Amino acid sequence: MDNAKLLSALETAHDGSEYLDYAIQRVFGLMKPVPCYSRSIDAALLLVPDGWSINRLSRRHNCRGDFTGWAVELYRAQQAVIEFPSNSTAATAPLALCAAAMRVRVSLASAQADGAGAMAETAAARHRA
Repeated sequence: MDNAKLLSALETAHDGSEYLDYAIQRVFGLMKPVPCYSRSIDAALLLVPDGWSINRLSRRHNCRGDFTGWAVELYRAQQAVIEFPSNSTAATAPLALCAAAMRVRVSLASAQADGAGAMAETAAARHRA
């Protein structure tokens, strides 16, 4: 399952599942046995990148007294502005945490890849000069 499909599955699932836990494990390749990432807040916190924390974790409601899911926002203390999405909503707190952590990890990996590409271009330009 690619990242976009997994993110969509996490945000639209009604409950966590073993299937989602294994899909998360395949993307991040973290540990065995596979923790219950999508079913446990403690396990979902393992996905939050080092240096990042939960800024907000709250229940959503429909303004009529009914809860409609969870919202989470992650942040990194040394950054005043985070340049990519670091928040998510889902039916349960663990699913919302998994989705937000996945957004951050994918964005960080993309930024690192872009940075490595820019460094290679700069080195090539210096070599040509």
